[in-house]
Amino acid sequence: MKHLSFVICHLSFVICHAQDTVKVSTLAALEHNAERFYNSGTSKFAAKDFQGAIEDFNLALSVNPNFDKALYNRGIVKFEMKDVAGAIADYTQAIAVNDSCDLCYFSRGQVKYFSKDKTGAAADYGKTIQLNPTHAQAYYYRAGILFEEKEYKSAVEDFDKAIQLKPDYVYAYNDRGSAKRQLEDYNGAALDYKKAIELKPDFSFAQNNLGSVLRKNGNYKNAIIAYNNAIKVKESYLSYNNRGSARYDADDYKGAIEDFTKAIKMKMDYSIAYNNRGAAKFKLKDYKGAISDYDKAIELNSEYGYAYLNRGIAKELIRDQQGACKDWNDAVSMGIEQGKNYLQDCKK
Repeated sequence: MKHLSFVICHLSFVICHAQDTVKVSTLAALEHNAERFYNSGTSKFAAKDFQGAIEDFNLALSVNPNFDKALYNRGIVKFEMKDVAGAIADYTQAIAVNDSCDLCYFSRGQVKYFSKDKTGAAADYGKTIQLNPTHAQAYYYRAGILFEEKEYKSAVEDFDKAIQLKPDYVYAYNDRGSAKRQLEDYNGAALDYKKAIELKPDFSFAQNNLGSVLRKNGNYKNAIIAYNNAIKVKESYLSYNNRGSARYDADDYKGAIEDFTKAIKMKMDYSIAYNNRGAAKFKLKDYKGAISDYDKAIELNSEYGYAYLNRGIAKELIRDQQGACKDWNDAVSMGIEQGKNYLQDCKK
């Protein structure tokens, strides 16, 4: 009996201990399962199995509803699946669980920006910076919003910070150059575009931008070289139109027409290129050809005030005074103040 009693006691002890262990082991098992589902979800996401990833993250969260990493990553997948509201909801829930998650604020800011909630996006970028002052992308994207809101000086300050944190931040150099350009700091803009090109030689957009500020400074020769480089990297209707504009400024009207024509071939509905080609034809005294291009520009964009102004000038030179006056009047109604100078002749 003593032996039996010992066994019972021992069993009782084991059972007691087992009860405690079951609780701990169950919790550990649950956490393990949550992690297992989470890891499986991240693997499926990497393989672009978005629906499978969502299902795994759901399973992880069914085990642990406060699993902030699973919430955050499910938000990423939902955004990939164009479920904007769902993504924001997941990031918001992750923040409720862990309000020091700078990545959660940043990612929610990205989704808000995508959904055109610039105010909400800027606030989230600001919170990201507050939590993590070394987050270069948060400064960069907040600067982009400031740029769009025409707050160029503040945008430059944020781009400055992004570049300080990430000295090889190619896009920050390019975009800071664009902000400086808006502030008419053309030399500073040119230096930023050149730095972007130095870091990324195949950055055709920066080459285009460099050409534009050089053109603003009247340096048409080097502007054309910059556009040439942009076209070598990647042909685009914008590059051809821009080079055509520089050639026009340099009095190379035939070369300008060639470029504007190439731009039109690449983008048949490009009203700006039709207007610009019309201006080059006008310079060569091909007034009817100019009017034909202005007609097309207006057909594509009935609110194109400068095309009306230019067409009016061409019409005057082919003795269509009535048509000219009508075009100038339309240009003025579209906010082209220059048209008023020509309308004075219509009153005589």
